[in-house]
Amino acid sequence: MVEKVRGMGRTNIASFTRPSDTTAYAAGDVICNSTSAPVIMTFNVAAKELGSVGIIQQATLINSASVATKPDLELWLFDTTVVMDYDNAVFTPTDAEMLTLIGIIPFPTGDFKVGTATAGADGNSACDVKNVGMVFNTKTNNEIYGILVVRNAYIPVSAESFAIRLKVLD
Repeated sequence: MVEKVRGMGRTNIASFTRPSDTTAYAAGDVICNSTSAPVIMTFNVAAKELGSVGIIQQATLINSASVATKPDLELWLFDTTVVMDYDNAVFTPTDAEMLTLIGIIPFPTGDFKVGTATAGADGNSACDVKNVGMVFNTKTNNEIYGILVVRNAYIPVSAESFAIRLKVLD
């Protein structure tokens, strides 16, 4: 989904719901939608037009759960789709895939804010990263691709959802 704000660029949104389990993640694991057929997060219409340059200015991660130990997450962004690792598997990009890396946006544990203070699935939280300043060029299409990687031991809520909003200037 893309929202256009006059004179302010675009807001690109990608989201997924993780599997219905509470299996703990280890540092370096992928958080995604499936343990058998994962789909990469796709930010459509990332730049004004194909082959143009955009700048990611802000990234906001919304989590449908609120747990005592917040996740320490990184959003790895690529200009070409890459092979997804399964949910709760170690992140294993190839050397060739790393050459398509645009950059990494951190969502640190300490920056998460609680929205609804109810614990677990009835709560929610968000992490907002401003002044990202990440420049990218759309290559073969007008999309960028994201993989969420956890950097701490994290115990999830079953079927918890993640949505990421990228504010892009073009």
